[in-house]
Amino acid sequence: MTETILQKIYRFPVKGIPGHQLEKTELKAGFGIAYDRRYAITNGVEYKGEWMASRSFFVNSRVDGMSKFKCKFDEKTILLENIDGEKLDFELDDPSSLEQANQKIVSFLQPVGVKEDLPQPQIIDRGTGSVWDYVDTPISFINAESVKALDKKLGTNLDPLRFRGNFIIAGLPAWEEFSWMGKRIQIGDCILDVHRPIDRCPTPGVNPETGERDVEVTPGLRDHFGHIYCGMYAKVVQDGEVKTGDTISVIGDAELSLEDVMVSNASKYPMWPRMSEVIKSEVGETKTSITFKTTSPWSAPQAQAGQRLKLHLDEAGWTQEYIISSSPNEYTIEVKDSQTSDPITQSLRQGLEIGKQVVISGPFGRV
Repeated sequence: MTETILQKIYRFPVKGIPGHQLEKTELKAGFGIAYDRRYAITNGVEYKGEWMASRSFFVNSRVDGMSKFKCKFDEKTILLENIDGEKLDFELDDPSSLEQANQKIVSFLQPVGVKEDLPQPQIIDRGTGSVWDYVDTPISFINAESVKALDKKLGTNLDPLRFRGNFIIAGLPAWEEFSWMGKRIQIGDCILDVHRPIDRCPTPGVNPETGERDVEVTPGLRDHFGHIYCGMYAKVVQDGEVKTGDTISVIGDAELSLEDVMVSNASKYPMWPRMSEVIKSEVGETKTSITFKTTSPWSAPQAQAGQRLKLHLDEAGWTQEYIISSSPNEYTIEVKDSQTSDPITQSLRQGLEIGKQVVISGPFGRV
C-alpha cells in the first residue's frame, strides 16, 4: 500500500494574495501555521475586531486580479506589490507602520477597483488565532489525486495550489480524504483532528501563475462528481513540527463531536461527501438493492424512505437513487432498470462488491 505523505506546505500571510511554500513548520494546538491569513484587506466593511466572513475582504472569489499581486514575507516585514508594480510595505506587530500603509491602500488597490461609496479598505491584523473562512478550521488539506481526478474530467492541467490549501498530500487515492472526517491523524510529531470537507467557492477557477480566471473548477466538480467539495479542514490538537515528506497516518477517532464542527455558516451536514462501505448487494430480476454503511465515527444524517442518496462514483460519474429503508449509519437504495439506458444505472443494476468504498451524500428531498 502506498504511503500518504505531506507533499507541500503553503502559507498565505495576506488573505487573497499569493503566498509562499515552506519546507517545514511548527504547529501549536488550536492554531494554524504561524502568520497564515493573519492579515486581510477589508472590502466595504468596518472591522470591529471580530471574526468576519471571507466576503468582507478582497479575495479571489469576489475580486478579479488579486492573484496577480505579489507578497514577500520574512516574518518581520510584509512587502506587497500590485499589478502596476506599485509597492506597499509594513512591519509586523507595529500598529503605526500598518497605519502608514493604510494611508496608501486606496491607491494601491486601484488596479482591482475600490468602491467610493463604501468604507475605505483597510489592512487589518487579525491576530494569531484561527482566521480561516470558518472560525474552527485553521488547517486545510488538499489531496493531489483528487485534483488529478477532476483535471482528467475537465481536460485541463490544474495545479493543487489553486485551492489555496496549507497541506498538499500525495499517495492517497482520489476522494479518500473524505474517509478522514471525524478521524485523528498524525504527521511527524503533530496530531490533528479532521473536521469536514471543504466546500469550494469560485477561487479555484483562478490560475495561480497568471492570475486569470480561466477554468470553471467549482461547476466542474458539481457537474462531474455531484458535489462542490475538495479538501478537508483540520484542527491541531498536539504541538509538533511537520515537514515535506512526512508520512500521514490515521491513528483513531477525533475527540470532536459532530456538534463541535457544525458551525453556523458551514454547509448542511447531508451535503458533506463522506465515505461508506457496501455491506449488502442483492440483484433481482427487475431491481437491485444495495446497503451502505458510513465509516465516519459520527452518526449519519437521518433519512426517510423516498428521499434520495447521492453516489459519487469517481470515474463512473455520479447518480442519485431512492432510499427504501435506513437504520443508524446505514442506507439501503433500490436501483431499477433505466428507461434511458443510463450507463451508471445499468452498472449499479449489476450490484456492487461487498466491502467496496463509495463516497455518498444525502439524504436529499422531502417525502
